[in-house]
Amino acid sequence: MKQVILFATLIILVGCGQQQSDNSEAVSDDSVVAQVADYERIIYYTCPMDEHKHVHSDKPGKCTECDMALVPGVITQMDKAEYYGCPMLIHSHIRSEAPGKCAECGMELMPMRLVQ
Repeated sequence: MKQVILFATLIILVGCGQQQSDNSEAVSDDSVVAQVADYERIIYYTCPMDEHKHVHSDKPGKCTECDMALVPGVITQMDKAEYYGCPMLIHSHIRSEAPGKCAECGMELMPMRLVQ
């Protein structure tokens, strides 16, 4: 009987430890999202490495190629822009130094930045 109680206690403690770990990761996601200004809008999450800009998601996560945390790509004001990009999730890899049109869908490229 003591072994069953010890085993149940161990499972509960491991589960609580996992829950705490998950919460601390969520806090780091929240702190990145807190860096998004009121006038900005998150379009997608992408790898901060330029070589992996084709990796994208509609929610926070990890890069499938390097395991780094994905960062928000946001539409911003022109004076804050790091690049011009297509506002479509599947075209997160379309980036330009100047305004123009997306080579894949023809939409206007928007002033964007990565929140890091």
